[in-house]
Amino acid sequence: MANHKYGHRFFTWLGNFLERRSTWIIVTVLLITALLVIPLLLMSPTESASENPSGSEVVKLQDEISDKFTQEIFYMGYIIQARDGDMLTRDNLVELFKNEQKLRESDLGSFLETRYNPDTGWTTQGASSIADHLNYGISDHTGGAYDLSSANDSMIKQAVGIMLDDPSLQGLGSGISVKAEKGEDGWTSPVVFITVIANDEKVTDEYTAADGESYEGELAREHFARDVQTILNGGQDNYEALGIAIDLDLEIQDESSIAGMMIMVAMLLIAILMLVIFRSFLITLITTLGLGMLIVWLKGFSNLAGLKSSMILDLIVPISILVLGIEYAIQSLFRYREEIERGKSPDRALRDSTSAVGAAILLAALTTTVAFASNASSNIESVRQFSFAASFAILAALIILGLFVPAVVMRFQLRRYRLKGTVSKNRRGKARERGEWLGRLVVGVSRKWFIVLPVILVISGFALAGWLNVETRMDAKDALDSGSDFVRSLDLIDLHVGERGGESAFIYIEGDLSRPEAVEAIKTMVGGFDDNENISRGIDGNPNPEVLLFDVFEVILNEEYPREVIEEAGGVSITDDNGNGIPDTGRQLSAIYDYIVRNGVPESATGIKYSPRHITSAFIHDPAGTENDAVVVYAEVPGTREQEIVKASMLEFEEDMKTLEGIPGIVSFGLTGSGYIRVEQFDAIARSMTLSLAIAAFAVLLLLILIFRSLKYAFLAMIPVLLVACWLYGFMYIAGYYLNMMTATIAAISIGVSIDFSIHFTERFREEQRNGLDKVSALREAGRTTGLGLLGTGVTTTLGFAVIAFAPMPMFATYGVLTAMMIVLAVFMALFVLPSLLQLFIKEDKKPVEAVPEGPSN
Repeated sequence: MANHKYGHRFFTWLGNFLERRSTWIIVTVLLITALLVIPLLLMSPTESASENPSGSEVVKLQDEISDKFTQEIFYMGYIIQARDGDMLTRDNLVELFKNEQKLRESDLGSFLETRYNPDTGWTTQGASSIADHLNYGISDHTGGAYDLSSANDSMIKQAVGIMLDDPSLQGLGSGISVKAEKGEDGWTSPVVFITVIANDEKVTDEYTAADGESYEGELAREHFARDVQTILNGGQDNYEALGIAIDLDLEIQDESSIAGMMIMVAMLLIAILMLVIFRSFLITLITTLGLGMLIVWLKGFSNLAGLKSSMILDLIVPISILVLGIEYAIQSLFRYREEIERGKSPDRALRDSTSAVGAAILLAALTTTVAFASNASSNIESVRQFSFAASFAILAALIILGLFVPAVVMRFQLRRYRLKGTVSKNRRGKARERGEWLGRLVVGVSRKWFIVLPVILVISGFALAGWLNVETRMDAKDALDSGSDFVRSLDLIDLHVGERGGESAFIYIEGDLSRPEAVEAIKTMVGGFDDNENISRGIDGNPNPEVLLFDVFEVILNEEYPREVIEEAGGVSITDDNGNGIPDTGRQLSAIYDYIVRNGVPESATGIKYSPRHITSAFIHDPAGTENDAVVVYAEVPGTREQEIVKASMLEFEEDMKTLEGIPGIVSFGLTGSGYIRVEQFDAIARSMTLSLAIAAFAVLLLLILIFRSLKYAFLAMIPVLLVACWLYGFMYIAGYYLNMMTATIAAISIGVSIDFSIHFTERFREEQRNGLDKVSALREAGRTTGLGLLGTGVTTTLGFAVIAFAPMPMFATYGVLTAMMIVLAVFMALFVLPSLLQLFIKEDKKPVEAVPEGPSN
């Protein structure tokens, strides 16, 4: 009892302080808000938070490849879809060819690169498609009498057939759909593919986008790629051109531009509900002002703390904090209104309401903060930053909505009270009548605990089974609008590329590659890809990995000019006596490496096939010999939207890489790629959910024990909370939702949010018991008063979260649906399951009972 009295004295002091120093509190909060406007406006983040797990070897290897190898060329892929179903017709191909020419002649043309294509043996001038090759092939075959524009459909169909049947031009087969068919009139294909190459450094440093703005880095690349798409589309008379995953960041920006509007909609919705609940324009206006200040605190703090931009931080956290923070205002103002309706002056009503409800609000804020903070255990940067920002915002909501807003309301109403001697008409009878129905319902359900609790237990068993079977998945379709060009391009790739392409996989090999046995081991490994069932294959059915070093060897060994130049520079004769496609000695290899990293691979006295930057995009060599050589083997894995395929391909590549083990000269090797990083992300998400849930549950239980000073009440309050998490993930399973970076955070959040409802109800129940009510009457009174407030909070919060369900990005829309469902479950558990538990496990107080009248009283 001493501890309880100590806590009561603290909140009595807080009530007195808020009554007497309300002006100071108001001024201080306004001053902090004004100061935080500065970082809000002047310190906007310039970087995006990473979604990759830190410390992962796969991620580290990907970063090492990005840092070590140059990116001379910026590659862009486009899929060209015919409106009439066949791109291999004269009209469609001529339109595409002309638009390619427009691209080369446009302002973007100066950024395009010319590059040798080892698959066809031809040189690509900025853009390459089957239209270019047909134009060249028809002109060459007819001695210049015809070209693509003057040929008819029959000639074009014949030329396509000749090219696709030529073994030396097998690479052209990857430029048409896997659904292409050869009929009596020749080949038909619903789509063709075009590759555009540009100077990466020039694009990122110098490009001015079509909107007149200059961008840097990835944004410059994406604007450039979009502008290329616009030119390739032309008038879109015969086809539509879609960039293949060319603009992820811009698409996210476009779709997140709705974030501000959605935040405004959430605020408006909350304001309307506040007006309905309190029927006071003054309270609604001041609360809405408080919500706006809360956003300023959140954004200002985030910028000041250097938190990076992310959709989670820009959209999810603001709306979450608005709809969760409003609870503090509703609970404070509900109790304040109760005191006003008892005839107290506004200052006394604020003092007494703060003393009464302060403990529950503070505990609710602390438990919610702990729940958000538990996500800091994640090794994914964007999730950690979400944790920091949301934890701060909850404490800010406590100050602004739990203290500042009631203080401002009190100051305005106190002025009216002093002028008129009253705040409002006496509504004590109506106040009791307002919540009586809910009090009776709570008691009625709790008396049937012997039915309610077994039913809840059975449902929970099924929900737990569903939770354990929720799949982990993260796909562009889950993150972006299904109607966006980005997602549509991926759908078309799935349909028209099949096993000929897929997601990138990189095998990184480091060591002394001047040792022939090391290079031979790499070639043996690549040859072993024939048995790999999860690697892309060309039109001939053979694997089509890319090893730039081997392409270079082929040119040097088979073409006289580059071989003689390198022999003269290195003072060595280059031979391949065993015909394995690798120069015979380490001295020959060293001579080749020393030359190509400085000068590239020449084609003639005036031309070059592979520039030095092209070479160093996939091969590293230090002529001084102070660092190891490094090479990248590039392959593609089809069907990686299925995680089982990603994992299977990883196992197959690891089996292939065993060829490199114990080979002299090879120091290290490893596998990386976006698909394998995604596997690490999924593992990190699962670990994060388990750990954060355990941390949140333990920390919240500890807080409950410390503040309730009762193990029994602490455990009883926790049971409904755990049921909310269990039911919520059971609902995910039934609804077909997946576990991803967003939904994994909900487990811990559900603990912090749900416990708020349990705390408020339990604290009010205990307060009424301390006031001398028997158990049933205490439940009725808690349901009538606090229960009604919780119901209002639940409706407001549910509708607030439901706003996110209308986000264009499916992953965030799912988050909105699940959080709204979480609140519904939390209200249900607090108003019906928790009272049933209290009815069963709390013994009747032996003090004299003063029953609460069941009807209205004045």
